[in-house]
Amino acid sequence: MEISKNKIEKWLPHMIGLLLFIILPIFVFDRNNDKAIFWIYSYYYQLSFMIVAFYVNYLIITPHFFFNKRKLYFFVILLFFAFILLFISQYLYDLFQIDNLRAPQIIDGREIIREKPFGLHPKLVDNFLLLIIVLGFSTGMANLQRLTHNKEEQKEIEKERLNTELAFLKNQISPHFFFNSLNNIYALIAIDGDKAQKAVEKLSGLMRYLIYDSDIKTVALKKEFVFMQNYIDLMQQRLTSKVKLLVNIQQDVPSVEIPPLIFITFVENAFKHGISYRNESFISISLKTDGDMLLFKCENSRADKTNKAASEKGGLGIVNIKRRLNLLYGDKAQLIQSDKEGVYSIDLKIPLNYTYE
Repeated sequence: MEISKNKIEKWLPHMIGLLLFIILPIFVFDRNNDKAIFWIYSYYYQLSFMIVAFYVNYLIITPHFFFNKRKLYFFVILLFFAFILLFISQYLYDLFQIDNLRAPQIIDGREIIREKPFGLHPKLVDNFLLLIIVLGFSTGMANLQRLTHNKEEQKEIEKERLNTELAFLKNQISPHFFFNSLNNIYALIAIDGDKAQKAVEKLSGLMRYLIYDSDIKTVALKKEFVFMQNYIDLMQQRLTSKVKLLVNIQQDVPSVEIPPLIFITFVENAFKHGISYRNESFISISLKTDGDMLLFKCENSRADKTNKAASEKGGLGIVNIKRRLNLLYGDKAQLIQSDKEGVYSIDLKIPLNYTYE
């Protein structure tokens, strides 16, 4: 049976603490001294009751009463448990005649007969205050453990929520992508049937990437670069001579992984809003690495000059990708949007070799 990491982390400090308490007499008491025998036995006697007190409260009393907001019952039961433990310790102390292990006291050559003291002999169990301290410490340990567990549980819930949100945001790309691509192929059918057929083949490869390769947390950087190039090739087939397309996608890329479909929304946006069949227009796309950073730049002419407010916001797709970047990278990603003099641009910098949780 495999032991989980959480259980090891929970119980390892307990095991180390118990081990230290068990071996402590080796370094404290002189076993060759007759007087030390009684103190060694007395120490382990105390220790056994301390362990019982600690773990009964730690594992049973505190979880069942204190954590369930039944604090009055908790204090009453804890006090009752302390008295019961004191009574049992006194009974066993007398039953095993531990006090007889004391070395005889010799004065002037005569052995002094000790009177049997009234009360509980071991220091732990005859000192009610010390027993309460032990129980209080175990209550604190149980609460600390619960607080740590709750924090970890909350992190898992938050992580699951973020993963769900990321999956939702990523899935928003697919319908938008297919809609634009099919519109592109539909337009090609009327212009050039051969190009439309090739476009369908190209689209099938892109769909395969979207359905299978992108349905994971990260993909190889090379695959993402190839996907971007294939998409641009597909969209390029419907462009006229009035549209100038400049593409600079790095061919040799490092063997690292990134979240899939980071750039496609920006490129789709450029082809949707940046081309004009009446006036001169352009799209410029650059995707490359620089040291430990991944640099993406996309510029396009803004064909629809009457909708600048919508262009500045970038539409729902841009809003989604901003949210996704924030969830993935936090402040490690740098995204700059600009819409000046009829040119809309995106500058994105994200770190390579990033640890994605």
